[in-house]
Amino acid sequence: MHIAYLSAEYPDKNLPSSGGIGSFVKTMADSLVANGHKVTVFLCLQTKDKVWKDGETTIISIKRNSLPKVNAIIDRFLIARMLRKYARTSKIDLIEAPDWEGLHAFLNLNIPIVTRIHGSVSYFNKIQDVKIPKSLFWFEKKALQLSNSIVAVSDFSGRYTNEVFDLKLNYNVIYNGVNVDTFSPSKTTLSNNTILYFGTLASKKGVIELAHIFNELIKINPTPKLILIGKDAFDQQEKKSTWELMQKSFTNKAIKKVVYKGTVPYSEMSKHISEATVCVFPSFAEAFPISWLEAMAKEKSIVASNIGWAKESIDNNVSGFLVNPTEHKVFANKINELLLDESLRSTISKNARIRVKSLFNQ
Repeated sequence: MHIAYLSAEYPDKNLPSSGGIGSFVKTMADSLVANGHKVTVFLCLQTKDKVWKDGETTIISIKRNSLPKVNAIIDRFLIARMLRKYARTSKIDLIEAPDWEGLHAFLNLNIPIVTRIHGSVSYFNKIQDVKIPKSLFWFEKKALQLSNSIVAVSDFSGRYTNEVFDLKLNYNVIYNGVNVDTFSPSKTTLSNNTILYFGTLASKKGVIELAHIFNELIKINPTPKLILIGKDAFDQQEKKSTWELMQKSFTNKAIKKVVYKGTVPYSEMSKHISEATVCVFPSFAEAFPISWLEAMAKEKSIVASNIGWAKESIDNNVSGFLVNPTEHKVFANKINELLLDESLRSTISKNARIRVKSLFNQ
């Protein structure tokens, strides 16, 4: 088959850092190509039109228009026009797009369209009780309604999407997967005091709570170091960068033990995960995070949020610990328990990899 993906991001050294959807598209493209399929990624909302190859995958960059006020509408018409043009010269059997921002709201092609629910803007805003932009809500709902099929990356994300848009979508749950060979355990010697968070620095990811959690941890164990990896997001409510807000949230004693590495190439993430003792994910809003799976596949013990989707990925107290991010002391105590108890950490981490191999192997 020839399968096309729509995405606004993709992990490439010449592009801005990519999030979970970009990682997902890359993983799927590589897997499909390895199984004999042809894959084209239409990379939307970019700075210029360009075509290049990533291995056997064709990448077609679509330039974002610069007209004010109506740019979101025009962008979606440009996306539809580019796909119509390409469909005439190269037979596409299937198009898949994320629900995020409804990029395919104006697609009107005689080609089946699958929308995968990774979590839309409306979905995340609803979870956080933040005002939903009317135009994006309309784009995202229209894109879902014109789809031939819907896939949700977790049952929670499917059910919640129906609730957000007041729809009765029939969806199939297909969990995100991870390459368990790329993300396999290593024999890196651990110092037993390194905590890793990787992902976007954004309030919805619970990183402000993480600062308070680390403050509590340092009170009971002054030795751990916190490593942060990911792009810094601008907080729309506070009108400041999230990293700036985090720095103000750490105590003077805790901030000395924090290292923010910024973004790193996706190809290097496996190494950084290997060097961590415990991985932490105190998120408030996710659909089914690939980062959790990558850490579990690397045989890492995890302390993560217990909200919504979490129980579908981690078996609490077996393959990781699930705690509400607002319970700072409880969260900190769970991290400390894993840092101090090597036997417990080994059991949890081995169970984590077993779970990923059995349920979430790409």
